[in-house]
Amino acid sequence: MAKKQAREALEQIAARFRALSEPTRLAIVQELKSGERTVGELVEAVGLSQANVSKQLSVLRDAGFLRREQRGTSAVYSISDPLVMELCKLMCDGMTKRAREAAQSFVI
Repeated sequence: MAKKQAREALEQIAARFRALSEPTRLAIVQELKSGERTVGELVEAVGLSQANVSKQLSVLRDAGFLRREQRGTSAVYSISDPLVMELCKLMCDGMTKRAREAAQSFVI
C-alpha cells in the first residue's frame, strides 16, 4: 500500500500542479523541451508580452521546474527538473488514449 503524504508535502505537490495549470506556462515548458531559451525567444515563440512571459517564467521557476541564468543582459531559462516533461508526457499520453477510445466508440 502506498504511503500517505503529510499535509505539508501535499501542499507542495498541489503548488507544483498549480504551476502547470496555465496554458501559457505549458507552452513555455514545451518551448524549453528542446533546450534553453532567452526571455526574448520565449516571448516570440508564445506570442505574448515580455511582462506576461516573465511572470509565467517566475511561477515555473518558483515551483522548481526551471532554472534562470543571467548572461550579460539576457536571462536564459532551461528546464531544471526533468519531472516536468514526464508529467506532461503522462498527461498527453492519457489524453491520446482517451481520444482513441472515444473515436472507437463512434465506429459503426
